[in-house]
Amino acid sequence: MKKIVFFDTEINPVTGEVLDIGAVDSDGKQFHSQKVYAFEDYISEYTYIGGHNIIECDLKYMQSYIKKGDRVKYIDTLYLSPLLFPLRPYHRLLKDDKLQTDSLSNPYNDAVKAMELFWDEVAAFHKLDDSLKETYYALLHDQPGFSGFFQYVGFQMNLNEIDLNSYI
Repeated sequence: MKKIVFFDTEINPVTGEVLDIGAVDSDGKQFHSQKVYAFEDYISEYTYIGGHNIIECDLKYMQSYIKKGDRVKYIDTLYLSPLLFPLRPYHRLLKDDKLQTDSLSNPYNDAVKAMELFWDEVAAFHKLDDSLKETYYALLHDQPGFSGFFQYVGFQMNLNEIDLNSYI
């Protein structure tokens, strides 16, 4: 199994300051700290980095601490959920550990929930019929948040050999 890490952040919306970071990897290795440079060390060994809404949110603040260039493959569970769970898309992670809606989230708990959602998404993808997998791949294989998912699950196809008539 390929190693993957999931993370979440808590950011001050006014200053952009990183207040808290939580992460967990596929082996259960945990990270929870306010120190962005400690996060940089923790995440340095991973090629696959996932989370819920990381493309539009977390990476805006954390990209400079993930110094791996093109080698990093991002997977966003927010983008995948409406496709893989069309009857019950997870647009937001369930916050059952959060008692007050105005209190700060716990980014470690959210990272764990994103990882659990990811494994559900992987299982759901494998259950799709091949033509739907191929359609998703053809449309999304090079899009941020999706390309890493296809690489992680090992799904690829030669788009030059697609017979479009078979989809009509």
